[in-house]
Amino acid sequence: MPATMMHLAAGYDLVPNATDAFLLGCILPDCVDHDRTTKDHLHFRDVLPQIRLQSIITFTKDKLDLSRDFDFGALFHFYLDYLWDNGPQKAHRKSFEGENWFPAYRKELSRAGSSLAGRRPWTKDILFRLQDPDPKLYQSPLPLPEKDIREFLDFNCHWHTEVRLPASEYFTDELVDSFLRRSRRAFGVFLQDFFPAWAARAVNS
Repeated sequence: MPATMMHLAAGYDLVPNATDAFLLGCILPDCVDHDRTTKDHLHFRDVLPQIRLQSIITFTKDKLDLSRDFDFGALFHFYLDYLWDNGPQKAHRKSFEGENWFPAYRKELSRAGSSLAGRRPWTKDILFRLQDPDPKLYQSPLPLPEKDIREFLDFNCHWHTEVRLPASEYFTDELVDSFLRRSRRAFGVFLQDFFPAWAARAVNS
């Protein structure tokens, strides 16, 4: 999965004047990080890789309402994860020597997210704005506990505005920026192919 800040930046760039509900949809599916089984199920990682994208499409058609900003953001979140897991994450795992790749991966991901937060002038304003949202903004069919949502938003607000880590040597600024640009374009194509009625919403794709 991409770092939280990557999801937020991708959503901010995808939809001009994005609503808070849309931006929350872009990041809140990760609020269940303490429960790996639930998170993997929510992100369609517990299905065969070759049917993961179709699972996202089916879930969206069955459960999400893309006229709702939060649900539209959640779909972008799931699609971005799908691209990242099959791109930068997969490449990192192949390059890593040894079996315990995950701690090193999370370390590089945290550094990349911290660097991105420092490079976006709107980071503080947006994160503080999202820190204590009206629950109506994130009502959805996703199994996201209220306690987890609040802790996630509070942690990310403070961490991304108060902490600065050294830049990642693997997920460089150039790699991250390129991934975000390519992902926005790919999402536009994805919408046109499977949800054409909503393709116009991704005007920066």
